[in-house]
Amino acid sequence: MRQFASLALIAAAIFAPSAAYAENLAFKLENNTSRMIVKFYATPVGGDGKRLELLNKKGLWAGKSRSLTIADGSDACVYTTRAVFEDDSFYDVTNKVDFCESDVYSIEE
Repeated sequence: MRQFASLALIAAAIFAPSAAYAENLAFKLENNTSRMIVKFYATPVGGDGKRLELLNKKGLWAGKSRSLTIADGSDACVYTTRAVFEDDSFYDVTNKVDFCESDVYSIEE
């Protein structure tokens, strides 16, 4: 009986449909502009998720990159993003970004 219960738990873990997507999403943000990014926001598409500020007030200098993590506890993969620059201008992504499919995200002028 104990062996059957263990096999059932293993099978449930393997075939759980959303288990792989409920994890944190890690990616590298590349700033390929001439200005410092002071804030970078990500908002899940199609849900009630909140807008997350991922740079945590540390900024990202021009020409640099940083590893970031979206840890909102949702199963979302697709996000809209906004980068705010040091001169208060901003860049909104017109296309949605699938962070489950992409591990590098570049912002260019």
